Amino acid sequence: MKECCKTYLDEQFGGDADIVGDIYNEYVSSVAEKLAEAEEALSASAWDRLDKVAHAVKGNALAAGDTEMADTAIALRGAAKLSDAERAGSLIAHLRELQTQLS
Repeated sequence: MKECCKTYLDEQFGGDADIVGDIYNEYVSSVAEKLAEAEEALSASAWDRLDKVAHAVKGNALAAGDTEMADTAIALRGAAKLSDAERAGSLIAHLRELQTQLS
């Protein structure tokens, strides 16, 4: 479990390992699903959809205490709003790198 998430979730849920584990596992699953959606949206130049997916990633990351993932998702929203495919692709790649730190 990523340390920042463990610390945050432990604080939020009084160190209840079952709840923390369940929430974290749901977060990890949601990231995988949303990043696949982001890649599909980018390849279709579906900027509104990419913005919505990035918004969901941001919210899920903040709920899990993962500020680095959230900050990157915020930047991805900006790239989507500007229809900047190069920047969006780079940010999605960075999100994928951050995803590897979740396990």
